[in-house]
Amino acid sequence: MARKPQNLILVTEHYPCSNQESFLETEIPYLARFFNVHVVTRAVDERMSRILPNGVTFSRPVTHGGKLYRGWIRFACRMSRSYRLERPAAQEEGRWNRVSAAHALDALVESELLRRYILTLPVLQDERPLVIYSANFNDYLYGLCRIKEMGKDIHVAARCHRANMFDPQTGERRETLNALVNEQIDALYFTSEERRSVYVHHFTDGSSPGKYRVAPLGVPEPLVLLDPPEEDYVLQIVTCSPVEADKRLPLLIEAMSRMKVGVFEWVHIGDGSEREAVEKLAAEKLGDKPGIKYQFLGFMSQEERYQYYAEHRLDVFLSVSSSESVPSLMLEAMANRVFVCATAVDGVTDVLSNETGLLMPENPTVEQLTAFLEMLCSMDKEKFAARAKLGYDCWQQWFNADENCLAFATELSAVEDIQPDEPPKEQRRLFHSWKPEEQAEEMEAEQEAA
Repeated sequence: MARKPQNLILVTEHYPCSNQESFLETEIPYLARFFNVHVVTRAVDERMSRILPNGVTFSRPVTHGGKLYRGWIRFACRMSRSYRLERPAAQEEGRWNRVSAAHALDALVESELLRRYILTLPVLQDERPLVIYSANFNDYLYGLCRIKEMGKDIHVAARCHRANMFDPQTGERRETLNALVNEQIDALYFTSEERRSVYVHHFTDGSSPGKYRVAPLGVPEPLVLLDPPEEDYVLQIVTCSPVEADKRLPLLIEAMSRMKVGVFEWVHIGDGSEREAVEKLAAEKLGDKPGIKYQFLGFMSQEERYQYYAEHRLDVFLSVSSSESVPSLMLEAMANRVFVCATAVDGVTDVLSNETGLLMPENPTVEQLTAFLEMLCSMDKEKFAARAKLGYDCWQQWFNADENCLAFATELSAVEDIQPDEPPKEQRRLFHSWKPEEQAEEMEAEQEAA
């Protein structure tokens, strides 16, 4: 395979291990068109579960440092210039206290540990230009920015999700050395204009507007079967997520167990630490309940998920998650013409509305969810198909990987050309809101600007 003119280090929390960061499954083949890609994950204890594209390499630290080593690094960070800069800036903003001081020090330690590991990689000895791309704005991002000190042909970019800014459970602001990162990073990407505006308002001083940019998510086009399955009167429900506490599968199971009407089959795609407990609960609550069949299919790669969607006629993709910062799995369902219903949390409203799917309250009660499921079972299947078509049209217009992921990879390959003092120029009108009145206001503003 021919070597690309640039190298890219993709830093992740989990990918290609575990079942998190599913949006990278779509992005990485596009990145590999422009870069020699090397993935570094911080998941030191998780098994590799994804197949990487040809030519993409992978490594991770053996550990994140022993107790004595981390203690020494912590002392060095306490004496560092970065800590001395962070403290007065935080004090001026009124957010410096014992807790924030400890967190700032923790972030500097994580930054330094990751920086030291990456400096040992052979790619740092390569003379080709290097882009370091972090899939998340987490505590270690400042350490990645410091690697730029090694040479002028090193650039750093990152994605920032809502969960990187505010804790999904408490709503509290998260501090991750933002001011220090803002000063050194070349580009920071957000999945929507709304997310970008929130960050600029809460986490910047208003300078360098060109660094803060929008790069919408994208998922591939669906597979098409020549002979789709015959129509079935039974409602077919699919959920797809890691089996973790924030996905609230026990809440869904409890709601299903209380249903008085409705016949459906439910399949769940995904694995996780809560799977054994969730399967046990499902057996207790749903095992003998008439009219309900269920199945846990375990982890599937994106290719396997698309194959499953193509081979099965599914009516509803359901999500009752309490946190969904990057809803790429919902986009996959929309691309495959499956009607999506989800709680209106985090990034869900960036891709879903009551026009293109159906939004539920952020924290539905068991009674509300039971009534919602019974309503779905009573709906005419033609309505599912019509609403699924609207979701598909939304994916095709706004979230097609061949446009969004290709545009992002192209821009990342020329990140050195981004002018930080100039506002980013939109290549096309980006999605802001699905509310008709807000769309009308945006169009009016665009016409006045023209």
